[in-house]
Amino acid sequence: MKYAFKALLLAALLPLTALAQDSTQFIKGSWEELTAKAQKEHKPIFIDTYFEGCHACKDMEVKVFPRPEVKKYMEENFVCTGYDVFKEAFGKDLCAKYFMTGFPTYLIISGEGKLINTGMGYQEPFQFMQFLQRNTEMYKSDKYLAGFGNSLKTDDPEFYKTFFYAKDRKYPDSAVVKTYLAAQKDFYKESVFKAMLVCRNLPANYRDFYIKNRNTYIARFGDELNTRIFEGLLRQDLSVLPKQLDEKVFAAFLAKQQAGYSAADWQFAQMYYAENYLYKTCGNAKAFLEFAIAHHDNNENRVRYMTFYLGLDLQKDPSLKDLYAKWAEPVLNEHSSLEALQSLAYMCKDGHPEQAKKYFTWAMTIAASMGNSTENYQKELSKLN
Repeated sequence: MKYAFKALLLAALLPLTALAQDSTQFIKGSWEELTAKAQKEHKPIFIDTYFEGCHACKDMEVKVFPRPEVKKYMEENFVCTGYDVFKEAFGKDLCAKYFMTGFPTYLIISGEGKLINTGMGYQEPFQFMQFLQRNTEMYKSDKYLAGFGNSLKTDDPEFYKTFFYAKDRKYPDSAVVKTYLAAQKDFYKESVFKAMLVCRNLPANYRDFYIKNRNTYIARFGDELNTRIFEGLLRQDLSVLPKQLDEKVFAAFLAKQQAGYSAADWQFAQMYYAENYLYKTCGNAKAFLEFAIAHHDNNENRVRYMTFYLGLDLQKDPSLKDLYAKWAEPVLNEHSSLEALQSLAYMCKDGHPEQAKKYFTWAMTIAASMGNSTENYQKELSKLN
């Protein structure tokens, strides 16, 4: 991509310097300099992509990156840099190359240009340290996402480039995308995979091939982008259901759909169907929570974010809190996020005091490890004792 290489040439004029932030493990430099440094030091490159006004990005910059243990580990094991995806041309090129639409997104790339892994969103310090450690091991084991080429130069179709570089970003016309896909022979090709990501309704032959070969796609392109494609397929499935809840129809729908997915994919699929149909379409919080209890999975993130979606429902009907507490109990543990533990602790303190004590205790331990005040947690625990 000519635009990308112009950005590289311009960046090459800049010396390696520390980024203007408290997290001085981050440096600026040309891609050529950064990859040379990474090869010389036998380290992968950690890239933080962000933009001004992104709260999660700022939280990482202020609360996580400067922490002594995080900074030390990053300095010892990575060549660290960062790009503003709106202000820096190279940041935009990275977005187009790796289909990045949410921020912050973290890229782990070898000195040879191999994409090792990606991460996304705000992560609490201990979770971020685990992420870094996993990626260090992947680098040492020469594990990487082979679906992406080592160079920014790609043969992406014009509609894909327009999607990322146009000021007014719009999804391309479905007919144009499907015409492109119909002409392709290699369904695993990088440019084809990225076209699949902007196709709102995958053609039937692509859908069938993708479902049968999902593990290969994940191995080549990673979990996060494949979750996006998979959710798109599941969203298409839901279009056949009535807008008003019919439990018999939903049960028949689930029985039919289960036959088309692997056991691992089905666990994710059925909970996606339940959340998006029972609650988001039909507005039945009770039906969703009962389903979630009956079909246990360990998705802590869902337990965390559904507290926001169900907030008003929980206030109107306190009995829903009992269901929520029952759903959350086998999912949360002492390693769960502080946000999830705190939310459930306050939710449980009236009707489920023992559960609340456990969550407040775990939250207090995590807060202390982060250097945060534990005073409020101690007060709540004293009330419960």
